[in-house]
Amino acid sequence: MATIHLYLVRHGQTKLNAAGRLQGIYDSELTHTGVRSAQRLARMLADVHFDAAYVSDLGRAQQTSRIITALHPEIKKPTIDVGLREFNFGGLEGTRNMWIVKQVQKQLGIGTFVKLMLSRERFATLLWVFNSLDQTRGAETLVGVTDRISSALRRICLYESQDSQHDKNILIVSHGLVLSAFLYQISPHELPTRLLKNTSVSRVDYQNRQFKLIDINITPKKRA
Repeated sequence: MATIHLYLVRHGQTKLNAAGRLQGIYDSELTHTGVRSAQRLARMLADVHFDAAYVSDLGRAQQTSRIITALHPEIKKPTIDVGLREFNFGGLEGTRNMWIVKQVQKQLGIGTFVKLMLSRERFATLLWVFNSLDQTRGAETLVGVTDRISSALRRICLYESQDSQHDKNILIVSHGLVLSAFLYQISPHELPTRLLKNTSVSRVDYQNRQFKLIDINITPKKRA
């Protein structure tokens, strides 16, 4: 049976990323640094032949996708998939990261906060923090975002593997928190403490209806 090799890419740095603000369904353009790092990633992936590409409906992911696919004429047009969009922070959209940290430290104490963020459950704790601080109750839950991204990637893999006897390389351009939720589900101990870097690529193989982590959080060298 064919194996689907998923190349999971987080978009380049954006203006809201650089400003240290939460960015979920809110959107902003890539910074100069974000564009340059996306170009380096494109060169790093230049030798990979992609059979198809899928991208979030948010602009920063599509901007990153255009930079990468410019070196891949074999990709006619990436498919936009809403299931790949970023975690919804609800009423916390646009909030400064440091405000979140200060609120949690105030509620739990700095000692408890540090222990939680260094524990194996740190990603689940992080999403619990967002939900507890969002007074609108519009933020997604861990279960909700995990189900959404897992369903989207499984659907893509099933579609790409139908009637195919050959392995396929599939480019996925999405976002840091939603991709972290997916990787946390399949291999929680491998997820970096600070989650996925901008313009990082992680590879997951799909075979026999199972996902297997191959590489995680790989970034291009600055000189590339």
